Amino acid sequence: MNPWLDRFAAGLDPAPTGLTREEAALVLDLAGAAARGAGARQFAPLAAYLAGRAAATADVAQRLGLLRIAVGLAGSLGEASEPLGVD
Repeated sequence: MNPWLDRFAAGLDPAPTGLTREEAALVLDLAGAAARGAGARQFAPLAAYLAGRAAATADVAQRLGLLRIAVGLAGSLGEASEPLGVD
């Protein structure tokens, strides 16, 4: 999808399979929804990480479905009632 992201993925062990443009768009949508929904941008990368863990063993169609659900969920939960507590 992108040379930098391809090199990043190749450096991980095990290396994840390619990131599609649709997956990338959904992950960015998820990050935005999590930051806006929770009221703090620190929730964005953590929500994306958790969605990635949930989708790790799924096929492409399942990953896309899970990411769509995650975007909706992040936008519907409302603001975080307390800070992360992580510095």
